[in-house]
Amino acid sequence: MDAKEVHLEVTKKVGTKDYPNPARTGVAYMIAPVMRGWTARPEPVTMNMPHYMFYAPGVTDAGIGGKPFSLYPFMLRMSPGRNDVIILLVGKTEKAAILSDSKDLLADLCSYRTYLCTTAATRAQMPNN
Repeated sequence: MDAKEVHLEVTKKVGTKDYPNPARTGVAYMIAPVMRGWTARPEPVTMNMPHYMFYAPGVTDAGIGGKPFSLYPFMLRMSPGRNDVIILLVGKTEKAAILSDSKDLLADLCSYRTYLCTTAATRAQMPNN
């Protein structure tokens, strides 16, 4: 399968017996220096977006005052209602430290696969850079 087919297959199974939703609130520490994910673009993108995710089914941006990809918490609604998570980006100082501490890893990843390379433009995509 290509990346889009894998994404659709996994997304389809979230919340089923194959990939059940969490039984309680949870936090995912997504503070890696690089990630690939889906945005409004048709293909996955590589970005520097260290963040925290809080499982929050049924919560909306209106309920928390969220604005997507802002410095404030916002909602990511993968399957609205059942798979909602609150996203909280790390601060500027923390992000700079993560990227600085990981510069060798980022270089190794970039030399391994070009789609894992990040640039000033990919780092600037997020508002807290």
